[in-house]
Amino acid sequence: MSELCRHFGECGGCQWQDVPYPGQLTRKSEALRALFADDWAAPIPVEASPQVWHYRNKVDFGFGRKRYPEPPPPGFERESVLGFKAKGRWYWPLDIHECRIGPEGLAALLAAVRAWMHGQGLHAFDSRSKQGFLKVLLVREGQRTGQRMVVLITGDGDFDKASFVEVVQNAFPAASIYRGIFRGSADVASAHELELLDGAPAIEERLEIPAESRTRDLRFRLSPLSFFQTNTLAAEKLYAAIRAWVAEVGPQVLYDLYGGAGGIALTCADLVQHVWSVENVVAASQDGRANARMNGIANVAFVPLKVEKYLRVLRDEGPFEPGVAVVVDPPRSGMPPKAVRRLVELAPRRILYVSCKPAQFITELPAFREAYDIADIKAFDLFPHTEHIETLISLTRTTRPRQTP
Repeated sequence: MSELCRHFGECGGCQWQDVPYPGQLTRKSEALRALFADDWAAPIPVEASPQVWHYRNKVDFGFGRKRYPEPPPPGFERESVLGFKAKGRWYWPLDIHECRIGPEGLAALLAAVRAWMHGQGLHAFDSRSKQGFLKVLLVREGQRTGQRMVVLITGDGDFDKASFVEVVQNAFPAASIYRGIFRGSADVASAHELELLDGAPAIEERLEIPAESRTRDLRFRLSPLSFFQTNTLAAEKLYAAIRAWVAEVGPQVLYDLYGGAGGIALTCADLVQHVWSVENVVAASQDGRANARMNGIANVAFVPLKVEKYLRVLRDEGPFEPGVAVVVDPPRSGMPPKAVRRLVELAPRRILYVSCKPAQFITELPAFREAYDIADIKAFDLFPHTEHIETLISLTRTTRPRQTP
């Protein structure tokens, strides 16, 4: 696929569709080298994504009120739109009619839901006036299973659920259809309540992870709000590298911080005696337990706590034993300073930091550098056509004397 998306340049979702893919990888590698220049001298090549188009297994489209070049007169009701935000203008919603990086078939779904919205006389929620009903259309797809999930997130109130299910099944046949209720005004794909409208309560995804001379096959249960890497095929490469690191380090106990639905924990569980997977999103921990059962894995414990709180409890018990290693996979916002400080105080011999925003990691690095050296950096492209990079930073407990003021 070489044609640019009709929305490229206006939509904020992609920045580099007009750059040939090898050039995108070069840009990312150069950006990483500049970012880590003070701490790492070697080149940092970026592993390519196996799939460059339609690679995302999850997208969330926002309902919004249309913006106009000239402000409309007082009392004018803005038209409801469905899509993403304009490039560089988070407050400017766009009507999106296709998406080249999301699951295939989205164009038909977007057109059908947009027509249904207008036909039902429903309106997008307006965060300024607090008026309107529709908030987010969340779509998930198992890239290796083909199973789809559609979630309509709204405010409180009722609507014709049967007609929505019919519209979705005709345009984008789904194994699971939900309605979610979110009572906040933030523009996020979240819900305080979930109601299954049609099909199964969850969909499945599979990972085929290269592991030594074989493939480690894992099944994952995906509920509407659980975390899973958005590029399944590239995530397999990422997890293979994490697994290789754990095999090299050889810990008895592995702590998987910000563990999500257990992707990293289950990938590495057969290499260690025990894994502690810590994740404050309860739905993700519940999915993790279900995933462990599905895969016959009994040595992973899922802890539904904030990482900084969990580390405080561990720190109060004293430093880690020698046979402990830690994998950290925080959200784009990174680790809170207190979490970094407590992890350093626990003094694991080896840490693997998985960063989807290496510029954020750089701001945390000075706190790690008090006790750790960078042993290796690897990079993976989980987000083609965007500036984002997934980076693995291997940290080893330093043996140099600690400087005192």
